[in-house]
Amino acid sequence: MLTLLAVLCAVLFAILMIALYRMQQARRALQRHQSLLDSIPDLAWVKDRKSRFVIVNQAFRDIWNIKDPQWLIGKDDFALSPPELAASYQTDDQRVMNEATSLQSERNFEHFRDGSRWMELIKVPVYEHNKIIGTAGIARDISMRKAAEERLSWLAHHDPLTKLGNRSYLAIKIKERITTATPFCVWLIDLDHFKRINDALGHRAGDQALAQVADSLSKIGSEVFRLGGDEFVLLDDLRHAETINEALSQQLKIPVTIEGLYFEQGFTAGQVDFPHDGETPEQLLKHADVALYEGKELGRGHIRRFESHMATQAVRQLELERDLRRALQEGQFRLVYQPQVALDGAQLMGFEALIRWRHPERGEIAPNDFIPFAEQTGIICRIGEWALDCAILQIRDWDEQGLALVPVSVNVSALQLAQPLFAKTVIARLDALPAHLRQYIALELTESTLMHEQALDSVHQLTSAQIPIFMDDFGTGYSNLSTISQLTLSKLKFDRSLIQNVGNDSAHQRVCRALLDLADALELDVIAEGVETAEEAQWLAEQGVLYAQGYWFSRPQESQIATRFLATQK
Repeated sequence: MLTLLAVLCAVLFAILMIALYRMQQARRALQRHQSLLDSIPDLAWVKDRKSRFVIVNQAFRDIWNIKDPQWLIGKDDFALSPPELAASYQTDDQRVMNEATSLQSERNFEHFRDGSRWMELIKVPVYEHNKIIGTAGIARDISMRKAAEERLSWLAHHDPLTKLGNRSYLAIKIKERITTATPFCVWLIDLDHFKRINDALGHRAGDQALAQVADSLSKIGSEVFRLGGDEFVLLDDLRHAETINEALSQQLKIPVTIEGLYFEQGFTAGQVDFPHDGETPEQLLKHADVALYEGKELGRGHIRRFESHMATQAVRQLELERDLRRALQEGQFRLVYQPQVALDGAQLMGFEALIRWRHPERGEIAPNDFIPFAEQTGIICRIGEWALDCAILQIRDWDEQGLALVPVSVNVSALQLAQPLFAKTVIARLDALPAHLRQYIALELTESTLMHEQALDSVHQLTSAQIPIFMDDFGTGYSNLSTISQLTLSKLKFDRSLIQNVGNDSAHQRVCRALLDLADALELDVIAEGVETAEEAQWLAEQGVLYAQGYWFSRPQESQIATRFLATQK
């Protein structure tokens, strides 16, 4: 009996030892698993089939401020999360186990200590002997990534300086309104002469001004956008159009204060309505731009409503710009030469080179119909370069024919003078001529071209290089007499408007006489332009004017006729 009891005790002891050994193995395995999980920086956990936690890592305990590693073991999500959220977690667990699939999601939840957090969750089934016994999960804090994504998304649709929507966001908002078929208005707003702020005060001051303008416009309409530069767009319902136009009209001068300096920033606006003026964002913005351009043509500071005929005019202007560029490429321009003569004997003293354009389909196009547009588009600079080169070639040709040469004056635009390298390129062209021909090219410019510092600098460079400069249309511009007196000009040219019917118009006589006295004081000879009658020529000669040009003496001559005319001169 005792022997049997001893045997039984020995067996039980052996079983107990085996159980203890296995428990130690399991504990060591659990510890290894725990150490492995704790090394993971993301939240990690394992649950059983009833969604009860079996093991969680240190990151999981830290985010929930769990001090006791065993506190959560055997509990479910309801011990941590609000009931609705905990139930959704358990639903996800059941789906993973029932469908034997992984599940990935992103969730935003309120953390009790750190506030809102975005977490990326991944859950997978846990197998033992090919049987699902629970789930394992890992969660990563993606709050910084989400914040970066939201920032990038915001930047994709907003202007960082003014915090307004940008061009792409405007297109989205217009499309949304078009989809609803609700009538609305678009105002395209362009600040007038905004570049002066950047030039005078710097780009930082310009940014401050733009931000203040954006704030002022935002108080007028429901949606305001900045397209870039100094262009803004205001978007609102058609029923608010009258109110907004009144508000804009009252703020055609937007108050701006920069570093204690107060001034008023003007603007011009073009307005279009949906669906009357366009059915797509592109059409609406294009027509708003056309209306804006018309407003600028009226002198800026206007709100111009789009009208259908403007689109036709805009197309014509695009065609004209295209044709002007083509004319340069295909040699459709030519120079004609109007004689400048001595009033005392009609002897030839020079030519003014004038540009003409023979369009292959439309025939002759008057200079007044394309020169202003060429200046607006900037093409006048290339045309001016061509004219100077053409005049130089003509002088060379006349010299090779052995003709007695006279100066040829070529017109220069304000845009050309505003280019920093303009004077150097002209000087280089003339330096390439034989020395005895250089004196026969003169440049004509108007008073208005001298309103900018760069233009004055260009003129000083040209006169220092001994290039003759004629002041065209004198008496009709905005010259600063002090500035003119400092320039080394060669001649002054009186405009046709001053001498028209001057022989019989006492008012014109007084103006001309005053300008002639001024020319005498500046010690400059005068060329009277546009002389068309004997009476005008006689009165000018009696006043001591030495030179003149106009239909009374000769119309502008084609190159071949000017060559024959030059051959008849002594």
